[in-house]
Amino acid sequence: MERTQSEVGRRWRMEKNKERVQCPPPVPPMVRLPSPNPVKLAAIAVSLNIQLRSADMPGAMQERAFRCARALLDATSLESKKPNPTHIARCLKKEFDEMYGLAWHCVVGKSFGSFITCSSGGFVYFSVDNLSFLLFKTEVQPVKKPSPLRKLDA
Repeated sequence: MERTQSEVGRRWRMEKNKERVQCPPPVPPMVRLPSPNPVKLAAIAVSLNIQLRSADMPGAMQERAFRCARALLDATSLESKKPNPTHIARCLKKEFDEMYGLAWHCVVGKSFGSFITCSSGGFVYFSVDNLSFLLFKTEVQPVKKPSPLRKLDA
């Protein structure tokens, strides 16, 4: 019994759809630190001259972002140089990648727009002096290599 070309194509699409249904392996959980209460976090922000704009992140992670950003800005001011937003963003991203897993993104600058999609519990937007910081985490899903197509006997 011979199969028509449409049957072969339909079967391939069905097999392809089965591959999509398979779930990726679970992403390792983020390291959770004890979260400071909101009053303590606000006091830390004031002491570091930080203005929190928006956040969906545990307090301990916010505190780490605040302290790291302040330290990076202070280090550049000691060298009496103008802060380099690209360098600061790279350092902050690396810090969070090492501490809380991969897929962190950071934008630092005086004027920028954004429209992002981030993981739940992985977003903070704040200002330090005249720079704004946007730090967020995205989901990482492994890319599945497509299987090579086999020639079907006709």
